[in-house]
Amino acid sequence: MISAKRIYLYSVLGVTLIPLLWGLTDLLHVALRGLASTIGAREMVGAGIVADQISWALALVVVALPIWAFHLGLVRRTLQGSPGLVADERASPIRATYFFLVLVASGAVACLSAYELAQQLIGAAVAEQRAWGATGAAAALIVVGSSWLLHVCWRRADFLAVPERTAGDWLTRAYLYGGLFVVAVAATFWFGNILSVVARELAGLSAPAWDVEARWPMAIVSPLAGAIAASAAWLIQWVLAGRFVRADPPLGEAHRASRTRSGAFLAVVLVAAIASFALISQGLEHVIAEIFGVWRSTGGSGLAVDAGGPLLMSLPFLGAWWWHQRRASGEALAFGGLARWQSVRRCGRLLVAFVGLVGLTIGLAGALSALLEYVAPADGSLPIEATLRDVAAPALAAALVGSAMWMPDWVLLQRERSHDALEVSVSTSRRLYLLLVSALAVMALMGSLAYLVYQAARMLVEAGPPADVGLAGGVFAVAGVVLAYHALLLRADALLVAASQPFELGPSADVETSAGRVVETIEISAPAGSDLAALNAAIRRQLPSDYELRVLT
Repeated sequence: MISAKRIYLYSVLGVTLIPLLWGLTDLLHVALRGLASTIGAREMVGAGIVADQISWALALVVVALPIWAFHLGLVRRTLQGSPGLVADERASPIRATYFFLVLVASGAVACLSAYELAQQLIGAAVAEQRAWGATGAAAALIVVGSSWLLHVCWRRADFLAVPERTAGDWLTRAYLYGGLFVVAVAATFWFGNILSVVARELAGLSAPAWDVEARWPMAIVSPLAGAIAASAAWLIQWVLAGRFVRADPPLGEAHRASRTRSGAFLAVVLVAAIASFALISQGLEHVIAEIFGVWRSTGGSGLAVDAGGPLLMSLPFLGAWWWHQRRASGEALAFGGLARWQSVRRCGRLLVAFVGLVGLTIGLAGALSALLEYVAPADGSLPIEATLRDVAAPALAAALVGSAMWMPDWVLLQRERSHDALEVSVSTSRRLYLLLVSALAVMALMGSLAYLVYQAARMLVEAGPPADVGLAGGVFAVAGVVLAYHALLLRADALLVAASQPFELGPSADVETSAGRVVETIEISAPAGSDLAALNAAIRRQLPSDYELRVLT
């Protein structure tokens, strides 16, 4: 009954909050627009439109506000009773879900409104645009941002009142660190766009006449506004998360031990590594094409811009990659000790190695495809210059960058396994990495083999040469090598884990009795040169005192 009542109360609160905020935003929008008109920043809006907007906003507020306030009062009454019931209410999963959904939705709207407001103000400042949408964005930011802040304060009161009950609220951690991940990635992308726009402007590249948004200084407005809004949101989320981390036990201890926090850092590492790989490969592709003598300008730009622009844009991603990986490892060591530090560091290296390996295999498959097309060109194949520029250059760039990302971390991981083989072999992150790579290799093998069989059947039926099998052949060859290598690693890890398990005697069909004792014959088969004496000694140590082991051969 209590759960049903909670579902009803918080559902109505959430549903009525939407039209209430909508109406308040429209009313404030009208007021701010009138103020802007008073000070000279006129917005061309007809009187009929204003009257209709005010009427609609008042209708929303008049209908939604009493219902929302009444149900809010009912919820607050549940927080005024016996300590046990109050603690149950504050720690309720339904209440936590309500706050999670409201904070996520209102936070997203506030961030988008901040971006729109910054875009309007920066456009008016640097590009002399009319800030037609500034009042609407400001109204949404003020109203929805105030709602977000109010719910943050209410939820914070729950944690202060019953920290021992709310410390395990995983939804709050998901909101805090999921938000950190999203705005960190968004800020990194916007900063990369700023560098790209600045690089093109310094190179003196002019935008097409029809593309007004790409002209300087219009081109800098959107990325600069996005970087400001995302950085502000990241800072707010970082301060909120830091308060939980620095809190006293059990609340602070739960956040310091949370895998969600380190997982958010590592997720940024993964995204930044992917973006860095793509951008650096894109820049290196033009350099390789120039080495081959087949480079062609992109949109009238020079080689320095085509190659240097993506490399410059990758700098924020490289910085985010370095900082978040360092932060995740540092907090793991400070909050969890050496074992957790090793686990988080291993996971971060495996993520980067995975990105590098995927890029390396794609590059090798593409390079092998270009080679096969060169040796045995199919009907309709590209000319040699186009093959070098459009196939070989991107493939070699991906292979070089992928190997540079995969090899250092993989060598360190394998070296770690040689020092502590059992602990590394049983780690979940390593096993997931090996299984995921093996699964992707199997799927690539299946797809490429199916296409090769299709072409072979088509050749037999039509009695003509196969068409365009270079890529499928390259994928098949590279995926086969990758699968074989990682299957061997999986087998080696499995054998090591099996050898570390204690020896257990089991039943056998070959059992006979002799002089009141039960005799069981066990056959052990081992590779030539194995140290069977040591194995026999280990088995004897596992046997009870009244058991004996005889070696017959």
